[in-house]
This record gives sequence, structure tokens and C-alpha cells, in this order.
Amino acid sequence: MSSSTLQSSAFICRSCSRHLRPSPASLPPTRAFSTAIPRGQPSSTSPYSPYYVDIPFPPQRYVPWQPRAKGKRPVPRKVFKSANADRKVTAEYLAGLSKEPTNFSRPGEDAPAREKAYIGWKQKMADSRRRNVRDGLLELHAQSQKRNAIVAARSAEKQERRARLLAQEDPEVAQLTNPSILAALQTKHKLTDPDRMERLAASRARYIEHEETRIIARREHLHELYIRANTFIVATAQLEDVIERKFSEVASAESTNVMPPSGRDILTRHQSEDMINTTRDEAIAMRIRDALTGGNKRPKQVAADVGRPDVRTTEDLLNIVNQPMTKYGYPGLQGARGQMATQDLFQVLSGKEPGPK
Repeated sequence: MSSSTLQSSAFICRSCSRHLRPSPASLPPTRAFSTAIPRGQPSSTSPYSPYYVDIPFPPQRYVPWQPRAKGKRPVPRKVFKSANADRKVTAEYLAGLSKEPTNFSRPGEDAPAREKAYIGWKQKMADSRRRNVRDGLLELHAQSQKRNAIVAARSAEKQERRARLLAQEDPEVAQLTNPSILAALQTKHKLTDPDRMERLAASRARYIEHEETRIIARREHLHELYIRANTFIVATAQLEDVIERKFSEVASAESTNVMPPSGRDILTRHQSEDMINTTRDEAIAMRIRDALTGGNKRPKQVAADVGRPDVRTTEDLLNIVNQPMTKYGYPGLQGARGQMATQDLFQVLSGKEPGPK
């Protein structure tokens, strides 16, 4: 066998292919002074080259491409799923399923040959359909019986193996290494509990105490809710009043002041608070003194003192604390206007007193 035949018939590594090359003696003479390696002679490979050791590589084999079939196969229908499915392979069922024709179509004597061939082809196709449905049912029943037998045998084998493993004794190694008191540690009867009634009584007492604590806390919460009920909003008018007071233009102008208060403002606020506290304490002290002495030693107010700011009665002193507040937060009379316009808001922001309309 020639080298060309070997190389074409099988894959040959590079080392073997060198021996199959023609010898230098059979090649034509070359120039002696040439430094190039002749084509027929094997080339020298460095030991550091990955091709120094020839390893045969098989030719690349390409897997033939197969187009992907779209869709999916339907789930096979269970033909023998009922309990009396074996009746489908009886002769009566098959005869009723594929009945023989009662009347045959026979061409006339003068019918053309094409019509005779067509009628004969239709009869052959009908016989093929009847034969296929009978053979298909018989084959499906045989496959079902074979599959059920395999499943039953496998299940019986698993059950028999499980029963054998449960019935067999422990190996000698396990018997020698297990502790001797293993059987004594197994709980074979219900454990007694002599202190059960005491524990139940203590648990019941703790539960009753917890429920009483919870009931008392609930009553305290209800009482606190009843005390604070005077500030709840229960009417639409109250809700509108709160919205007007919290979200009015003047309230927004007062709350959006980013400048810190000056020292004079702080002193004025403290002086006003001290004056209010002193006035309230003075009125209370006067009432206490009247109750202790049993009479009122102060001079009665005359007609000339009416309207004087330095002459105040007890009712005036007590009403000072409950004076209405204006929209600007200073004690005084209630403002005549209930609402303010946008230009009044700008005047308040600029530090000017809004004038009357």
C-alpha cells in the first residue's frame, strides 16, 4: 500500500508521515550550498516546541444538522384506563368497531376501466383501515400488559427487599459495638407525672393574674381616652376651625419666619409671661385671703373708677388669663375681620400693619 493510499484512507500522525515520505536518494539533486531545508526532508523541531511530541488528533467530525420540528407532540391517550378495558380486545368489540360492509359497490359491465380501478382502490383502503384498527388495539393492549407487568414486578421486588431488610438481624459488628443498655433506654410506656396538678394550678394562677393585669391596663386606657375626649373633633365645624387655624395664610406667615428672634423679643416674651403668671397668682391670692379672713376689705368700685386701667376688680383679674388671642399672638381684643386678604399677608411679611378695607 502506497503512502498516498494510507494518508487518504486513515488519519496518520506527523511522526508516521515522516517515514512514509520518499527518501532523499530518490529526490532530485539539490544545491549543496543551500541553507534551506529540502521539501522532502523532515524538519527539525525544537524540544521546547509543543509539536516536539507528536500526538495524533482525529479529524474534525461535524454533526449533521437537523432542522428543529416546531410544536410539541400530543400526550398519548390512555386507551385502556377503565377497569373493564380488556373488553376492547374481544372479538365482539372488534367486530362492532370495524364492521364489514353490508353492500358492495360493483361497477357495471360497461363501466370504464378507470372507474373500476377507483372502486377497487376504495375497497382496499377500507379493508386496510379495518385491519389497522384491529391490529392497533391488539398491539396497544399487549404493550399495556407488558408495561403493567414490569411495574408490578418492580414494585413487588422493592416491597420484598424492604421486608427482608426490616426482618433481618443486625450485623455482628453492630451487635458487638452497640451499648448493652440501648433496649433499656427505649420508652415503652407512658411516663408518670406526679407533679402535674401542681403545675397546672400554678399555670392557671399565672394566667388569671395576667388577665387581671390586662383588664386593669385596658380600663386605664379607656379612662385616659375619656379624659382626653374634650379635644376630639366630632363635628364638621370643629374640623373647619382647626384647618383654618393651622393652615391659614397668617399662620403660615408666622410659622415660616426663618430669622432668629432678637434679644428684645425674648425679653418681651418673658416679661409678658411673668406678668400673666403674676396677675393670675394675685387673683388667686386675693380669693384665698378673702376666704381666710371671712370678708372683703377692699374698697368698692365707684362710678368714677369705671374704665380706669389701674383699678381692677377680681373678675377683671381672673378674666385677664382668658383674654382672646388675635391672629398675631398678642393679648387683646378679637380681630374684627375673620379672614385676611393676600395683600394683608404681604404687609405682615414686610412688617407693616394691615389697614382697614
